[in-house]
Amino acid sequence: MPKKQSRAAQLARQIRAVTGLPYTRCLKLCEPSEGSWARLAHELRAAGLIEAADHLLAVDAVTTEASTWFEAGGQIEGLFYYTDNKRVQRTYDACSDAADAALTRVGFDRHSRDSDAEAYHAAFLALSKAGTLPDGRTLARAALEVFADDPTWCSDVVRSRGRAPFTYDTAARLTGPGTPIAVAARKAARAMAHAAVVPFKGDEEWYEAAGMMVEMMWHASEAAGLSPLEGRPNCQDHLRNFMDGEIPQR
Repeated sequence: MPKKQSRAAQLARQIRAVTGLPYTRCLKLCEPSEGSWARLAHELRAAGLIEAADHLLAVDAVTTEASTWFEAGGQIEGLFYYTDNKRVQRTYDACSDAADAALTRVGFDRHSRDSDAEAYHAAFLALSKAGTLPDGRTLARAALEVFADDPTWCSDVVRSRGRAPFTYDTAARLTGPGTPIAVAARKAARAMAHAAVVPFKGDEEWYEAAGMMVEMMWHASEAAGLSPLEGRPNCQDHLRNFMDGEIPQR
């Protein structure tokens, strides 16, 4: 065994000890893959937003670790649900506890939206930066990928605070070129800022903030060089059913 194992190898051995799954299977679970958060971090770094990129990568690492534990528990469930349910329950509980420990270790609560909130804030910084460039399509597209096609989920996330409070008030001061892409990016950032301050009260506020996130994704799509809400049927439904089919002109 090498003296210094990769993080994936270390995690695979931990999962093997808890689940009893073969090491090669555990290692496959832990293989690094570049998701939307990592791609956004890459674009943030390329745009000079180094601190934001490093912060997002750190958040991505711990949430990926937690997700891997849950996936390992799910594999045991799939293998032994009908033959050894006690093992399934025991192992799934242990995997859930390990996932919880990973999130708690860095200040996130289990099943919290706060890790997603920090990714959303990184996307806001990317859109804000794109709004200062004549053509920030690459940044805007990377930011857009972070958001789920679920306006009500996005509504909850954008209003969550993360581990350390952050605000979106810089959106009010954004300036930049008059190109359609830059203008759309600034509009998207401002829509996020409006959504972030909607209070948690009831369904009315929930849907209000959801509508603002649909507005954000509409403009972010434009900034990314895509058709508005392209590939987002749930956002399109929300626009049609709850917003009278119109994006506010701010």
